[in-house]
Amino acid sequence: MERKLKFVELKFGRITPQEAMDLQYKLSVNPATYRVFINGYSKRGMIIFDEEKLPKEKLLEMLSELNPQIIEEKEISIEELVNSSMSWKNVMGEVLSE
Repeated sequence: MERKLKFVELKFGRITPQEAMDLQYKLSVNPATYRVFINGYSKRGMIIFDEEKLPKEKLLEMLSELNPQIIEEKEISIEELVNSSMSWKNVMGEVLSE
């Protein structure tokens, strides 16, 4: 059985750029997270994590003081994560689609 990861895109009610940097670091060293990007200026972020190791409820509890709102949520495979990380594949996909 293929492991599925959880992708969540968030909008924060309140977060400063410094809090965003601190949070991004804190989440990036967590072994349950695969990808983290938090932007304190746009007050948006995305997190890809293993829900078996870090339940979504626990993640939201960690973020609760920043008033997070889930904009998008979906499951992705590790293969999809790796493929989306390969910049040459993204460039080639654009070239081939023209």
